Amino acid sequence: MRRVTPSGEGRKMGEFVSCSVTGHRPSRLPYKYNESHPDCAALKLAIARELERLRRQGVTDFYTGCAQGVDTWAGECVLEMMKIDGDIRLHCVVPFSGQDKKWPREHRERYGKLLTAASDIELVSGQYSDESYLKRNRVLADRADVMLAVLDKKKNAHSGTGYTVGYAQKNNKPIIVIDPLTLKVSKINFYEQLALI
Repeated sequence: MRRVTPSGEGRKMGEFVSCSVTGHRPSRLPYKYNESHPDCAALKLAIARELERLRRQGVTDFYTGCAQGVDTWAGECVLEMMKIDGDIRLHCVVPFSGQDKKWPREHRERYGKLLTAASDIELVSGQYSDESYLKRNRVLADRADVMLAVLDKKKNAHSGTGYTVGYAQKNNKPIIVIDPLTLKVSKINFYEQLALI
């Protein structure tokens, strides 16, 4: 596996090349697994817009944890960006081997497409443990120059996504947060010198 440059090493402040995405699984969203719901379509569009904006500002490496919901939707957006920009890379950070074992067939197929098209796959643990997801979430935050999070701060602050955002925040990572209900975009750990984002 290629070496990943630690965040900020050898770069000027405000130069971002890597973005990790974290967000809720469908069970934590009001429309659950109904991706044809207008609110789900609107959220997917908001994610795509933020990812495209980051691409236009020089981000080339996108990391996803490949969970159902936001992780998958973001990964699929990156695959579309790869079709028009040869510099874009998708990195899949998988918590453990077989994470999709109990998923519905359609979700397993989408997961398989992400892994097949990925520039690389990082397997955090060989098998499931209580710590697997938390390790994966920390790896996502550690790989990111900037994070994109879909987080309902009121209802799901103590979710895996909330944990990841908290960990990234403690490590001074700039974080773009999309509220999945209002689609309002806010920013955490952004300073004047990071105004390009």
